[in-house]
Amino acid sequence: NLVLVLVNTIHQYLLKMVMIVAVVSLLTLTILLPAPAPAPVSAYSYSNARTTSAYSNPFLLRSSSGQHGHVFRHGNGQKQATLLSAAAAEDMEDTSTSTSTSISSTSTSTPLPQPPPLKHKPPRKVCLMVEPSPFTYVCGYSNRFNEMLRYMSQAEDQFEIVTVDTNIPEKDLPKEKFGYNIHHTMGFSLPMYKHLSLTLDLPGLKGASVLERMKPDLIHVSTPGFIVYAAIFYARVMRIPLLMSYHTHLPSYAENYLPIVPQELVWFALRWVHSRADLTLCTSPQLQEELTANGLPRVEVWRKGIDTVRFDPIFKSLEMRNRMTGGNPDDFLLVYVGRLGSEKRLKDIKPMLEKMGSGVRLCIVGNGPQAEELHEYFEGTNTVFTGPMGWC
Repeated sequence: NLVLVLVNTIHQYLLKMVMIVAVVSLLTLTILLPAPAPAPVSAYSYSNARTTSAYSNPFLLRSSSGQHGHVFRHGNGQKQATLLSAAAAEDMEDTSTSTSTSISSTSTSTPLPQPPPLKHKPPRKVCLMVEPSPFTYVCGYSNRFNEMLRYMSQAEDQFEIVTVDTNIPEKDLPKEKFGYNIHHTMGFSLPMYKHLSLTLDLPGLKGASVLERMKPDLIHVSTPGFIVYAAIFYARVMRIPLLMSYHTHLPSYAENYLPIVPQELVWFALRWVHSRADLTLCTSPQLQEELTANGLPRVEVWRKGIDTVRFDPIFKSLEMRNRMTGGNPDDFLLVYVGRLGSEKRLKDIKPMLEKMGSGVRLCIVGNGPQAEELHEYFEGTNTVFTGPMGWC
């Protein structure tokens, strides 16, 4: 038994040393590799993105040939819906919005423009590297990636997905979605957010093997995170165009969770990472303006949309409204759906809720590190907490 313990200890020690060497090597090589030459703004375009006002799906990724740029287009040719307003679009992908259930309907006098057909450009090969897994981790951007993949499968694009989830047993992890293979790599969790899985794609280099076999036209990687460093390395070494999509506003998170970190240092890190991308997609015009003002190059907007198949009046439920209003279905109802964290500034709702009077109810759907604190803070108000609810 003593020999087994000794052997196991040595094995664990050597494994940790190999991981440290691999991480340091990857980061060093990534830092030394130069950023891509700036591409002209005209090299990037969205088909009708500037003029189209109604799509149910986010603007889906399609790449076309070009030394520096890629052409992206909407993939949804079957459903329509009005885009979120510019005011609501200020929120990040995982920053859910507080909305009223009383929403004025969109005028039907002006016909909505039709999205381009799914197959208006030839199919492309894309390696999607994303953390945490949008297939198992409940978060704001999971819907965006799932909907993108759903319609890209209909457009016959080829995808291979590299992702991570350290909180689910390997045998229970999904192996495919919409006909696309999902490759799970080794990862880790942060001490302050244990359910959030991240990865440097080490030591397995799963992404490298996928790229070598697939030889894609494009790498699409989510940021901020750690997998982006692996993607930068692969893109530079293999000479593959690199697209980054920015889903969590790091300066806001740093301000709330790591206030000792200077904001300029956070922006420096973002500039360094995103200057290595051929194109960065963000989720609102307001965020695009802020990123550009802080020195991030080549930033475009991957717009939001409303799925009118899932969100339809036919699903109206008196039982659910009773639950969300605490048994007062005729009252005005405000709803927040998202993660319960300090960066969401949910406490700002309470003064307004109290000013609006007794005929107004607030329902908060979701969970997060601030859940217990918010329960205490909103005690005595017309607020219902449902906890996390089903999503598909």
